[in-house]
Amino acid sequence: MRRVLAAAGVAALTGVILTGVPAQAAPGVTLLADTDRNGTVDWADQAGKTKWTQTRGAIFLPNLDDDAKRCKVTEEDLKDRAIAVDERLAACNDAQDDVLNGPQDAQDFAPLRTMPRTTQADGTVEIGADQGRYARLWVERNGTWTSLNDKGTLTAAELRKGVKLGLEGKDVIRDRAVWDGTVTVTLKAGGTDSVRLRVAPLIMQNDLKAPSKVVTSKPITPGYDAGYPEFLAGLKAAMKAARLPDETLQIVGNDDRWFQDIFEPTTASMPGPNGKPQVMRVLLRSANYRPGVEFEGVYYPPALRAAGRVVFSALRGPDVGVVQQYTPDRTEAVDDSLNSTGNYESLPPYRGHELGRPLFGSTAGRMPDPSFARMIGSQYADPVVIDTSWLAVGHSDETVHAVPARNARGWTLMVADPRLALDVMRKATKDGHGGAVLFEGTSEQDKPTIDQALADQEFLRRNETAAQHIDTQLAVLTRETGLTDRELIRVPVLFQEFRWPQLAAAAGELTASGRITREQLTGLGERMRRGQAPEAVFVAHSAGIPNGISLGGGVFGAPDPHGPRVNGVDLFKAKTEQALAHTAVKIKWVEDWDFLHAGAGEVHCGTNAFREPTRADWWRA
Repeated sequence: MRRVLAAAGVAALTGVILTGVPAQAAPGVTLLADTDRNGTVDWADQAGKTKWTQTRGAIFLPNLDDDAKRCKVTEEDLKDRAIAVDERLAACNDAQDDVLNGPQDAQDFAPLRTMPRTTQADGTVEIGADQGRYARLWVERNGTWTSLNDKGTLTAAELRKGVKLGLEGKDVIRDRAVWDGTVTVTLKAGGTDSVRLRVAPLIMQNDLKAPSKVVTSKPITPGYDAGYPEFLAGLKAAMKAARLPDETLQIVGNDDRWFQDIFEPTTASMPGPNGKPQVMRVLLRSANYRPGVEFEGVYYPPALRAAGRVVFSALRGPDVGVVQQYTPDRTEAVDDSLNSTGNYESLPPYRGHELGRPLFGSTAGRMPDPSFARMIGSQYADPVVIDTSWLAVGHSDETVHAVPARNARGWTLMVADPRLALDVMRKATKDGHGGAVLFEGTSEQDKPTIDQALADQEFLRRNETAAQHIDTQLAVLTRETGLTDRELIRVPVLFQEFRWPQLAAAAGELTASGRITREQLTGLGERMRRGQAPEAVFVAHSAGIPNGISLGGGVFGAPDPHGPRVNGVDLFKAKTEQALAHTAVKIKWVEDWDFLHAGAGEVHCGTNAFREPTRADWWRA
């Protein structure tokens, strides 16, 4: 058993657990934790300590960060695609060992205390049976923290003085049917006393909160950077408009540009000293998994998405941990494109759901990894599930985005609306501007005039079909949130349609950026041909305006739609700005056509963000 002196961490925890402790001996064996969640451990924590409810019960953190920055990722690690490497990288965190990892590590322990009592016998403290895989006990002795693992002896001398203990979480709830997140700690010392604690849930961010960090990629292979300078310049300008400091932007060299798709940030928190919550970010690596395949006589073993290792190499550190959750045991209905975390968003808080609710796309025939979805649903709220199976990529961020609003909720949804796009075009024709060109100034090959597009019955049909699919999504979202149709902010977006032969023909274009892989596209096509997936799938034709990034202060970095222009005015931009004129949202347009849109994604897909917690003191919600 190893010991490490960590004065700063000891002082921080001591400040929590000593407050309010009486000098006199307790009448019997007594173990306390911060049951009343006020950041101190004292006699007020005695009542109800063996139960855990929404309003009372001690909380502990999953100690998955890397306070000492000891978890290194080598160049050899990044080159080796073996899943064994991913498992090793994911296993490295502060809870992996029984050593205090840096002076701040003890701040992530939940405080416990045995109250002083008269005794001549030693005692023991232990975690419940089979709970040692989820938590570890620590004891503080003369300024030194010592791991007890799941059970340890406390001397009679220590019990007479009162013992300072800490509980370290070793995991998160992955399936509440397997573990509900609670741990019982029992003191046996001439009698028995217990307390019950629960691990903090992983609470998803919501886009109403300002970012403290914006993360994006920088292509490292020549030829992969078409449109990147324009995209980066637009993103920086939008961040400047939101008054975000330059250092808020973190650029990571990576050819996989879809940073929204490789991890989902969450926060876990517990009561801390002086009423300030102790907060840890926990990044959920996407469950993108490729089974072993043979190609041109070469066998490629199973692998996880290589870009996901950025969470280990560039983002994990003090107060930033990582969770990796996936299963290779998948039915044919599991579509790996839906495992990209652009499919996992969060609705902001509203009545009855004060922490918000997870949102993702799934159907019986086309769904994400069930173990990852189960982990999301095991945290704090039942997710809202919408149908994204009709989208080629299949992500929930393609059609809706939560934005600030002046209503009772404080937010509403910005919605992609193909019918509105057609109405804008019809009005332009009526006003004599039918010769205006769609997608002017872009690399798009087909640039019809408004009149040509409106004369194309297939163009009209596919956009009406896309609109009907969005209607289905909105029926779920309005029912679940109470939003009314008049509260929604509709913006013009046109859609392309692909049936299987068209999808196969466009495979090179659609897979070039890596947004959807050839394996994912082939699997989707097979299910389409067998009637196990929609007979047609869609991607945004004009840039998908809701698929942008919220930057705080109401600033929304939206992809430039490149709609038809009349007298120098982009009609789709103008209609969007009109729809937002009486809201708190301020649009800043970002050029992403070549870098992201051409690969079936937008600004949101190419960025990620660390945001302020939805609610750090979630136990008071």
